[in-house]
Order: sequence, then C-alpha cells, then structure tokens
Amino acid sequence: MPKKNTPTTNAPKQAAPKKTKLPSIDVRIDRLIDYENAKTKAVASANIAGCFAVHGIRVVDSEKGLFVAMPATTYQKDGKTEYSENFHPITTEAREELNKKVLAAYEQKLNEEQSQEQDETETLSEDESQAPVTQTM
Repeated sequence: MPKKNTPTTNAPKQAAPKKTKLPSIDVRIDRLIDYENAKTKAVASANIAGCFAVHGIRVVDSEKGLFVAMPATTYQKDGKTEYSENFHPITTEAREELNKKVLAAYEQKLNEEQSQEQDETETLSEDESQAPVTQTM
C-alpha cells in the first residue's frame, strides 16, 4: 500500500505573545478648570519615555464619571461634528496606563490645591487673631 504524502512539520510551537514593556510616562496637570458647567476639568501634558511630549490631554467629567480625552482635531462631515485624535495609544495596556497616570496626576493636583486653600485660610485666621484690638470713639 503506497504511503500518503502527508507533510510533517517539526516547527516549534508558538509561544503566547509577549507583553511589550510600556515606556515610562510622566504626566503633569497644566491647568485646572473650575468654570460652572464645564465638562473639561483639567488639561494635562505627558512625557513618554523622555522622548515625546503630548500636550492637550483633557480630563473630562461625563455622566459615567471622569475620563481622559486625547488631543483631537474637529471637523464637519455630513453636517455632524467629528473628532480625529491627533495622538492615541495603540494598545489597550498603553491606553490604560496613560489614563491611570493622567487621573492620578489630576487627583494629586486637586489635593494640592485644596491644601493650599486651607493653608491660606488658616494664615488669614491667624493674622486676624494676632492683630491688636483697638477701639476708637
């Protein structure tokens, strides 16, 4: 009986894809926005791996909570406003890491602002209590 031509492969089994190492991401909050009814709460910048700077990242408050919006260009298409991100992470992991860093920087900046306001209030109270009381007639 003749043998069938069946290809034999001795190819190595493919390993599960490796997670790529994410570059370092440093974020700073450039500006807090405290206008009534403003959905944008802050504007941030990110430094990626010490090589790239991304400006205009926004912290936005929506019905579902805070989210990070990448810098985008707006344009009109069929009478509707469309958005095209100028910068965006390619992988889910990179997007999650950037979002986490931006929101952490936002929370830290809010805490710093609140501490500063408390310090100023306490300083004003101390100044008033130390002022000599004079009475004129």
